[in-house]
This record gives sequence, C-alpha cells and structure tokens, in this order.
Amino acid sequence: MRVAEVRADRAGVVDRSSGRLGRALKFVREQGPLEVIRLIRQHGVAASARFVTRNLRHSIAHTYARRFDRRYGVDTAGSIQLNGLDIIGPNGALGNEAVCTSPKSFKWLMDRTGVPPDATFIDIGSGKSRTVLLASLYGFRRAIGVEFARELVEVSRANVEGFAPYNKSGTAFEIVHADATTYEFPLQPLVVYFYNPFRRELLEEVLRNLATSLQDHPRPCLVIYATSQSTINWALAAIAETASFTKVESGRTPFFADAVRTLDYGIFRWQPIK
Repeated sequence: MRVAEVRADRAGVVDRSSGRLGRALKFVREQGPLEVIRLIRQHGVAASARFVTRNLRHSIAHTYARRFDRRYGVDTAGSIQLNGLDIIGPNGALGNEAVCTSPKSFKWLMDRTGVPPDATFIDIGSGKSRTVLLASLYGFRRAIGVEFARELVEVSRANVEGFAPYNKSGTAFEIVHADATTYEFPLQPLVVYFYNPFRRELLEEVLRNLATSLQDHPRPCLVIYATSQSTINWALAAIAETASFTKVESGRTPFFADAVRTLDYGIFRWQPIK
C-alpha cells in the first residue's frame, strides 16, 4: 500500500484505518469485477466473507472513532505503524502498531477494575493517548501516557490541550516521551494499562521495574493487559510470573460497535512480598 493512499494526521502520522471503503472501490474500478470473482474463487467464499466482514467492522469502528475526535476536538483515531516514526531509545523494532482502545471497551475494563483512591492511571505505549483522556471520566487524580514515538507524543500533547474544556474532573494529564523500560513509576497508587504495546521481552522488563518500584515503596497497584492479538496467553503468564502480581479477573470484552475487535484481557493486583 502506498503512503499516498492513506491519511496523514497531525505531525505527519499515517493512519491506515482511513479510506478502506475508498480503496476497495478503487480496486474494483481498476481491476474489474472479474478480478474480484477470481479472488473469491481463489480464497473461498467463507474466507472472502470474513475478509469483507473484518473490513466493514474496521470501517464502522473508525467512523465512531472519528465521531469521538470531532466531539472533543482531538485526534485519537487510527491504526499507526511505527515504521518511519522517530523513536526514542533502542527498542523501536520491538514495539507494536498503535491502536486506540474504544471508549466502550475501556468502560468495560474500568467497571471491573475498581480505582484505588487518589490513583494515577498510566498507559504504557499510549499512542495518541485516548485512554489517558478517558481516564478523566473514572476519578483518576492523574493520567499519564508513556510513548516512545516523538510524533505520537506531539499529537497526544495537542490532544490534552484540545480536551481541556471536557476535563470536568480536573484530572492532571501528562504525556511522557520515553522508552517504557526507562520510565520511573510515580509513588501514588497506580492503575497501569497495557494495550499490547510491545513484545514479551519488553513487557517483562517493564513489569520487573514496576515490581521493584512497588516493593521499594509499597502502594496499591492494579495492572490491566488487553489485546486483540494472539498475545494474551504469554502476556498473562508474564504478569503472573512477576513477583507479587495476582490475577483478579480475565476474560473477553463483549462486541461493541465502536471497537475494531473484542479484547482479551487480564486484571492483576499487586501484593507485597513479606
């Protein structure tokens, strides 16, 4: 796919969620209906139907995401590949595509989490930081996004400014430009959110840093891991194997129209080592 065929948002960030329908129509115009029939025969009716359904769901969810952005004067939608972005630190090759969590999926997770009093919400690998903005709806004193791509940090900081009139709870927002493995966790009660931000080796390193911080300065902490990919088993195992994290709940979110996919998730609580 050529970059010219996808949308460039603020800071030149390429959004591959935009224009799916237009690209499909362009393909039919250029290749003709006989090519479509050939592809259906090649891949089978069932696989072709799944492909169409998947792209329709992407398009519907993206419509909801753009509606959210228009409502709040922000730019949080899209599927952003890291290729070509300015990454701080040595771990760019281990990061995953930046995809925003749908508001309804996030509400499902928050309803099951239970926010500790005076808690700080931290999204590790926060992308355009939609969840950081959404955290203001759930009583968090602070909401922090940690992101290693400079362009996404710039978009996120602009989003924080644009969202200010809607921050009725007075949540203090912060966007940190850093490699997550070097991030020092604040000493308040924490809810730490991971939406499949990177590969296992980085997740394990960040979890070890978090566990050390909690052991040195004990305080309430909940960890939420969510993914729409096939990473849930090793991710939940990695968290469970990290000292003192105990699983509270795991499962899958329901179907929500504003979500590209259902999410597999796990919620963990930290317990101090005695």
